[in-house]
Amino acid sequence: MRSDRSTETPTWGPLTWFAVAVVAVELVGLQGYRLLTGQVLTFVQNPLWLLRPLVLLGAALATESLYRRYDRALARSNIEARVDDPSQFDGLVPDRLVWLLIGLGTGFTLVNAVVILTVPQLYDAGGATRVFRFLVVTPFGYVPVLAAFLATYVAVEVLLPRRIAAADVTLDYLDPEQLGGMRPVGELVKLAYYYLMVGLVAYAVATYGPHILTGALGYSALDAPGLAVNAAFTAVWVLSVGIMAYGIYVLHQHMARQKRELLYDLDRRARDHVDAPWDIRSFDALNPPSEYRRYRKQVEFVTGTKEYPATFTMWTQLVVGVMMPKALQLLLAAV
Repeated sequence: MRSDRSTETPTWGPLTWFAVAVVAVELVGLQGYRLLTGQVLTFVQNPLWLLRPLVLLGAALATESLYRRYDRALARSNIEARVDDPSQFDGLVPDRLVWLLIGLGTGFTLVNAVVILTVPQLYDAGGATRVFRFLVVTPFGYVPVLAAFLATYVAVEVLLPRRIAAADVTLDYLDPEQLGGMRPVGELVKLAYYYLMVGLVAYAVATYGPHILTGALGYSALDAPGLAVNAAFTAVWVLSVGIMAYGIYVLHQHMARQKRELLYDLDRRARDHVDAPWDIRSFDALNPPSEYRRYRKQVEFVTGTKEYPATFTMWTQLVVGVMMPKALQLLLAAV
């Protein structure tokens, strides 16, 4: 079981320092080379290009934040005392998932650069710096960081809920918020989506912004993104929301099943203390047996427990977060 480090001051981990190094290569190294060779700086031609390194650094910080929040969620939910084998929750992200995404991302970006765009075309479009960025910086700098974030997102939204269901984590029916002690997990699921939402918003701005700003800052932009770009953005948005919805559904199924099974058990135990449990006319409702009253009081706690790990406020925030990227994309596409 991970120790709770929520009270410690967050520090940058290896992933963030790696992202800083990649940003330094791109902003200092490549842009410095363009300046020395008399070329126009990329972010002068397109100021929105600076969103690239910001997103990379943000993805690294978000990934490390989710690891810390995972530790804190386990501690605040007291998972260790609610399962038979706490070691099931050691480690958030399987290494094989990270390496799988890195392999797929690296392969795709290299094939895109060498086969689809081709090196000569890249050189003609932006010189040696563009070639270096497509062949080195993107596949071996950006891909590992973004793959780590996506793997962490999937782990929080899918793997963690499945672990909770598989470990049969007992609900806390004395939880004052009536969320079964699952609010920290629900908060973690929401936070992971919000981090991804910020990335989608930044991507929408970087994709549609240059066309909108054509001529405003004295540089030429590409044509307006077409149907393929709109469809791709919508597909990514739907997939990200679908992954989150699946995790919430798994948590709901687990909470509903535990609640239902316990209610059946308490009802059976309560009826064992009534002479004619199926005959309401013979039941003394004004003076029931003491054991019956005890079990019925427990039933009230169980019945009051919700079947989702979220409050009304959390649901409202999620709905807003779900709609924001697509709403912004539609707005930018219409300008």
